[in-house]
Amino acid sequence: MPDKRSPLSKVVVAFGDDESSVAPLREAFPDLTIEHATADSLNDRIVDADAVLMGWGSADEVLEHGQKLVWIQNVGAGVERLVTDDFRERDLILTNGSGIMAPNIAEHVIGLMLAFARRLPQLFDAQRERRWRADVGRESVTELTGQTAVLVGLGDIGLAVARRLKAFDVTVIGVRRSVGAELPEHVDEVVATADLDSVLGRADHVISSVPHTPETVGLYDAARFAKFKDGARLYNVGRGTSVVQPDLIAALASGKLSAAGLDVTNPEPLPEDDPLWAAPNVIITGHTSGATPLFEERLFALFSENIRRYVAGEELLNVVDQERGY
Repeated sequence: MPDKRSPLSKVVVAFGDDESSVAPLREAFPDLTIEHATADSLNDRIVDADAVLMGWGSADEVLEHGQKLVWIQNVGAGVERLVTDDFRERDLILTNGSGIMAPNIAEHVIGLMLAFARRLPQLFDAQRERRWRADVGRESVTELTGQTAVLVGLGDIGLAVARRLKAFDVTVIGVRRSVGAELPEHVDEVVATADLDSVLGRADHVISSVPHTPETVGLYDAARFAKFKDGARLYNVGRGTSVVQPDLIAALASGKLSAAGLDVTNPEPLPEDDPLWAAPNVIITGHTSGATPLFEERLFALFSENIRRYVAGEELLNVVDQERGY
């Protein structure tokens, strides 16, 4: 980010229940005008704003009405709905909410892994039917201990998952755009995205947290599933567009994959008649992994720190590379 930037005068917060949401920001930055905007008032509030915390509103309308905007802080990590050609032409600073939901998403992943390992879906069915044990025993359960997980995407979510997996003595292989000289903490090995296929055959678990980009659309297709270890399990907490769902269903039906834990699908919501609902050994959690009661607290802490950094002329946190899309 350049050292010289337009000064902040007015900041709009398009998130939170009411005006009380922005009270701590007003106290922290008394020299700034900080306004709360509802979905209905956003377009009017941003007319003379320099920055906006964007939780609602359409990108087109924000660009149209916010002609003075120099910086947008997106609430979520995904920015595909914002980064259009028109957006890039405006040369706006864009930061995202990466990391805010990493702890709870990582716990969600661990929950899915344990659910399959201990056959909890079958046991839940048996409980409803008042059947004891439901044929769950030594030959049907697995342990995470001693297994291998490939984390496709080694950002905040991937690293949070890695930290938790080490408590289960799981070997962790990370996959990211570039390898780097040093291994991240809790990761045993890192390979470049281009070498993904070289490690899939070693993975008992493939955990995907990749964003929506042209490179990730259709990342998991029939050819890629053929590279998986027989009986591996796939978990997707990134974007549904990364999975070719008919190919996933076929891999599950054939036994190539033993299970899939899907927090995201394509499309969303998943239609009632979509065959994925009936695919064998699938848990669909309806894009709930990001839910946490700590979301607003973490979001406003991030935004407050970024305002401080902006005013001080320091590098902002979570600046999005608009060409890469994350």
